[in-house]
Amino acid sequence: MSKGEEGSNTTKKGKSSVPAVEKALDVLELLASAPDGLTMNEIVDALGRTMGEIYRVVVYLADRDYLSQNHQTGRYALTLRLFELSHRHDPTARLIHAALPILERVAAATNQSCHLGVLNRANVLVLASVHSPLPAGYSVRTGALFPVEQTSSGHVLLAFSSNGAQDRYLARLPASNRAVVQDRLTRIRETGYEDTSSKMIHGVRNLCVPVFDTRGVTAAITSGYIAQVGDAATAEQTLSKLRVSAVELSKSLGFRLAESPFEAVLKS
Repeated sequence: MSKGEEGSNTTKKGKSSVPAVEKALDVLELLASAPDGLTMNEIVDALGRTMGEIYRVVVYLADRDYLSQNHQTGRYALTLRLFELSHRHDPTARLIHAALPILERVAAATNQSCHLGVLNRANVLVLASVHSPLPAGYSVRTGALFPVEQTSSGHVLLAFSSNGAQDRYLARLPASNRAVVQDRLTRIRETGYEDTSSKMIHGVRNLCVPVFDTRGVTAAITSGYIAQVGDAATAEQTLSKLRVSAVELSKSLGFRLAESPFEAVLKS
């Protein structure tokens, strides 16, 4: 960690840190990367804290059923409690529920697969995916996680995010790449979509459009377009269908197109 980063983290912690919550989250995040669990001593060592700081936190998390202890090995591991809570998250459930019929109509009309992605830290998480109705095609798995820099979804989401979110993303990139990425974000914001070759799969053309709710951009719909023999829709027809469908989904989530500063590019 650089001195600048360390200073920034110190300032942030000074303003908002809640020590007990911070320690509990440290434990949960650590155990999320330890499928076989860790002993109390291993947790203490991995977090660089004292036994006095961690012991009661771990015991309390176990009492609340976030952790379970194997009494033969003494190891603590995550339970399914966090998974259960995440599936009660109404905005996500509402988004998926509203999106799936629309994605299915897009796939049926274009003979192309499509998927719904959201930002998850420095990644794009695929919340829903619908396969092409044709016997063969390209599709992305629901639940897949991709680094933002490899995806059209991530760049479309960032293009319509706040300047602060864009600046934080650009700051993580090598200085030599920032101008190119900034131009990419500006182009997406001006056109209302991205149409570009996939950075991960040769022969796939990413067609990607933003989805909004009452708070702003919330997701992106992407079709990994591949040329199909027969009567499949063209890339231009598929993109047009995606754009109309994204506006339809956005309106179902409470987005008011007429009041949006992006009205012109979303309708064009």
